[in-house]
Amino acid sequence: MALSMVPRSLLLATWWWCLVLVPRVTCLINLGHCEAALGMESLGIPDEHITASSFFDTAVNAIYGRARVEAEGGAWCPRQVIHRAEEEFLEVYLGDTHLVTKVEVQGRFGNGQGREYAEKYKLQYWRPGMDHWNTHKDGNENELLEGNSNTYLAQTSQLSPPVVAARVRFVPYSDHPRTVCMRVELYGCRYTDGLVSYSLPDGDARGGDYNLRDLTYDGSRRGGWLSGGLGQLSDGETGHTNFRVDALGRGRGYEWVGWKNDSRQRQPVELTFEFESVRNFSAVHIYTNNFFTKDTQVFSRARVLFSVGGEHYHAQPPVEFEYVADRIFENARNVTIRLHGAAAKFVKVQLFFALRWILISRGHF
Repeated sequence: MALSMVPRSLLLATWWWCLVLVPRVTCLINLGHCEAALGMESLGIPDEHITASSFFDTAVNAIYGRARVEAEGGAWCPRQVIHRAEEEFLEVYLGDTHLVTKVEVQGRFGNGQGREYAEKYKLQYWRPGMDHWNTHKDGNENELLEGNSNTYLAQTSQLSPPVVAARVRFVPYSDHPRTVCMRVELYGCRYTDGLVSYSLPDGDARGGDYNLRDLTYDGSRRGGWLSGGLGQLSDGETGHTNFRVDALGRGRGYEWVGWKNDSRQRQPVELTFEFESVRNFSAVHIYTNNFFTKDTQVFSRARVLFSVGGEHYHAQPPVEFEYVADRIFENARNVTIRLHGAAAKFVKVQLFFALRWILISRGHF
């Protein structure tokens, strides 16, 4: 079955990212199988990996912020009253980098004596290579997650997009000053893909309310250039064939990053992928739009270059690829470029225009 024929809901629920390597395939993080508890309740995360900005007293310090655990005061409680300022946090170090797909919070039950909980909170995260803490945002740019309405029932939030993180902070938030306490759990799986970041020019505006920027990119944005982060091209979600449809209620064009030819002086769009170590690559797969009646078509050709250090890309010959234009079927599709076992830590992909627009939704190796 062609990928374009698979129901979008199945794609979203199933696959996140795939690395095709030589001689083996390290492939397909299944999001449905990436929701294991990461160790707060089970004590798999040791006490020394749980810290906080402050605590009210030792009976409610950071190590008591474990979901469904009743010990000492029954939760983590910061020293300060919580309002809108992001001053207090409970931090969990996961040891290795993980894909975090879901989080859970509780208040302080305290054997029925507790009264404190967080109605809302933000989630901040960090991983090696990031120069700052990033706040998780959903596809509508919302930072706030739903907290609790009582001290005992847990509130779970699915993260869309999921986050790649080694450290996670729970930051309580309130519209009015209040005392809060929290217990937390994280869910996900170890991140084994090895993609550290990708860099690219940010998407262009396309009139109306079409937003073709990489909205969830968590690296730096300077002068229209994105670097040092991950975003929509690595979140496992693929855009609707008709980019004018608001399929998820996140705005028309969501999940597509797009560039127009006349804003680039006919130069190719260039994307650079950085991995944690040198690898041998067999192929890159680029999910591309082909809505040619709206001036959008699969790139006419591509050039893929390889580097071990990230500065010089001429030690081995580039891969040249030409795509036979499809002017019959407008469905979006995966375009596969064979890389013949090339060894690299940095992979640069140059995409050349066929029509006015190139739109891509995902790139995986």
